[in-house]
Amino acid sequence: MIGRLDKNILVISDLHLGEDLRPTTATVSYLRRLVALERELIAFLTHYTEHRIGGRAWRLVINGDMVDFMSVHILPAPGQGNLAAAPSDDDEQRFGLGHGEPQSRHKLDRVVERHQEVFRQLGRFVAAGNELVVVMGNHDVEFHYQAVQRRLVEVLEGHGAPAESIRFCPWFYYEENLVYVEHGHQYDEHCSFDYQLHPVASTGGVALSLAHAGVRYFANLVPQMDPHCAEAWNFIDYARWAAAQGARGAARLLLFYAGMIRKLIEIWAQLTDRQSDALRAELHRARLHTLADSYRMAVDKVVALDGLRRLPVLKSFHKLLVALFLDRFLLGIATVMMLAVVVATMRGWPRIGAAAGIVAAAAAANQLLARLRLLDSAALLRRVPEAILRIVRTRFIVFGHSHHPEEIKLADGGVYFNTGTWLSSEGDGGPEQAFTHLIISGEDEPRAELCRWQGGSSTRLV
Repeated sequence: MIGRLDKNILVISDLHLGEDLRPTTATVSYLRRLVALERELIAFLTHYTEHRIGGRAWRLVINGDMVDFMSVHILPAPGQGNLAAAPSDDDEQRFGLGHGEPQSRHKLDRVVERHQEVFRQLGRFVAAGNELVVVMGNHDVEFHYQAVQRRLVEVLEGHGAPAESIRFCPWFYYEENLVYVEHGHQYDEHCSFDYQLHPVASTGGVALSLAHAGVRYFANLVPQMDPHCAEAWNFIDYARWAAAQGARGAARLLLFYAGMIRKLIEIWAQLTDRQSDALRAELHRARLHTLADSYRMAVDKVVALDGLRRLPVLKSFHKLLVALFLDRFLLGIATVMMLAVVVATMRGWPRIGAAAGIVAAAAAANQLLARLRLLDSAALLRRVPEAILRIVRTRFIVFGHSHHPEEIKLADGGVYFNTGTWLSSEGDGGPEQAFTHLIISGEDEPRAELCRWQGGSSTRLV
């Protein structure tokens, strides 16, 4: 059976509004990308506010990372503390407001203030009889908080949008026999959450992923660093970059890195505490049942979907060592120690042969560790759609997250789409891979087209 459309569907993702609210070197190219994003997004929303296909209204699904709470770096004002009644938090004085409910609401206000025209046009789009569905991603998991959801609704209501036309999905959006939309970060262990439906730590605030912690405790302290390089760089790339900062700069980076490692170990200890983990798991399981009821799905199907996620790096000490390149550091220390023993105890050709063997073994181990450290999120996401199709009935499966737009036909007749990103930067493949989105339209047999917004219209991406 093919699902019938009551509304045509637009899917976009990875807008990262507010990413610029962090300490950074504001180059001319960066500012141009920011202006282009806002200009094109407003034009896109204006166009689809005024144009419909077949007379049907639109359901706009923003599939994760609409607001980049992760990157927003705002230092509390004197006496402001964590925006609650508690005393000032030393971490917030250094690393900016955290990821609790009041802090996240304040961050949203700042993002709305920065991108007023975008939110004004989004409100007008909904006010014109269309719907808005916000699916939570890893950069905007803070939409889990009711106060943050209410604040966005209030902002859009201020521009005429009715509250009943705005919906939040904590994990995925699903129309049986038609479309399954999920951000995709749950299949990337550097960005996944152990309990997507309860992504809150026992100590309060978001249970940070490795990506969250890396931005908060390192990247935001280094304005000249582009956080988008994390997936592309290897150990040698980081080492070269650090060396290019000079002796003093490299020492400063090493100090920040050591501080981040300490914070990550603290988070690992919190997330793996058995008592708090059991409580969080129980809350998550209860919400799985609620989610199943909302979609009229069997609970075992929702549980099976949940089982596809990858364990977050911060719940495995070994994976944490690998992600931080500490396995390479330990390998280097072990290699130096073995070479020292060989030099001290052997002579002549045997010493040369043993030293060469140690170096060769270390090089081979380094190559193996490099292969184990898989960071290509696009490849990780491609592994999942077939498994989802075995669980739910749908024709189209849509992810975001990877910033890599693609369309792949699946073995059993379904189609996997990735909606890419609206960012236009060298790290995301250049402007030709920006402003991408999916259009699902048609009545008797809905069709889906992966498109790019360009020159005031949508053109099919080929």
